[in-house]
Amino acid sequence: MSLLRAIRRIINGHEAEKGEAPFIVSLKTNSHFCGGSIIAENWVLTAAHCLIFDEFEIVAGLHSRNDESDVQIRKVTSRKQQIVHEKYGGGVGPNDIGLIYVEKAFNINALTRDGTAAVAKIDLPSGKYESTGKGKLYGWGTDNSGYLPDILNTLDVNIIGYEECKNALPSDAPIAEVNICSYTADTTDGACSGDSGGPLVRVTPGGTELVGLVSWGYVPCDIAEFPSVYTWTGAYDQWLEENMNNYVPQ
Repeated sequence: MSLLRAIRRIINGHEAEKGEAPFIVSLKTNSHFCGGSIIAENWVLTAAHCLIFDEFEIVAGLHSRNDESDVQIRKVTSRKQQIVHEKYGGGVGPNDIGLIYVEKAFNINALTRDGTAAVAKIDLPSGKYESTGKGKLYGWGTDNSGYLPDILNTLDVNIIGYEECKNALPSDAPIAEVNICSYTADTTDGACSGDSGGPLVRVTPGGTELVGLVSWGYVPCDIAEFPSVYTWTGAYDQWLEENMNNYVPQ
């Protein structure tokens, strides 16, 4: 049986177009370690298991990891800027969701020199549309070569709900109704898709919505033919609203 772990890679993906995902951010210390998404001018949403450092940087507007000419960098200097879901038990499991507050708001109206949107926020699920169906992943996680790619990668995926995902996973998989998955049978596509904390999105008639956060999967990523598991953001609308509205900057 393959082992399960928090996941940090896109398998069988390809390079994204510049400006295609202006909401994605890179969390980094000396180097990139997780992804996240801007959901408001002062807020980034990511996986709880990514919030392991007291201090780190958030890089927005990044496309190539080796070119920070058009980026916005925000520093996280305290645990007080980080909110981990109170029911997250650590490691692999449900409620893998966390918020990061940035003191200096992102400039979400900024454009790059070539006119593309450098930084933007992404909407959370409105409830008007399904969170399952065709979707896209984004991230700088390790690719098929075993190395971190320079350019942001993306992958088209099929998003499935809790019941279908549960049936496709081993019986002891730590999955709950607050999870969704990506899965294409008999392939490794999406089996270890995207950076931890990074965005799983759906394009709806109302715009692009952030439906999932990369949480965990089975390894080896390029061999295991199991679904990748995500935190379903639609299950946390009340939690997000309460924590963002009640937060008092320290």
